[in-house]
Amino acid sequence: MGSSVEGSKNPTTQTNALKFVEEVVAKVMQAYKLVAELFQIMAIMSLNMGNLTLEMNILNNKLATGEKEKAII
Repeated sequence: MGSSVEGSKNPTTQTNALKFVEEVVAKVMQAYKLVAELFQIMAIMSLNMGNLTLEMNILNNKLATGEKEKAII
C-alpha cells in the first residue's frame, strides 16, 4: 500500500496520468464532434427526402389532373 501512495506523489506518474486523461478527453471530444456531424447530415438528408416526397406528390397530382382533363376532352 505504501508504494501506491508514493507513486501518486511521483511527478512522472502524475504527468503520465494527466497525459493519458488528456488523450482520452481529446478522443471523446473527437467522437462527440463526429456524432454531431453525423446528426447534422442525417437531419439534412431527412429534410431533403421530405422535399423529394413533396415534389413527387406534386408531380403525381399534376399527372392525375392531366389525365382527368384528357378523359374529359
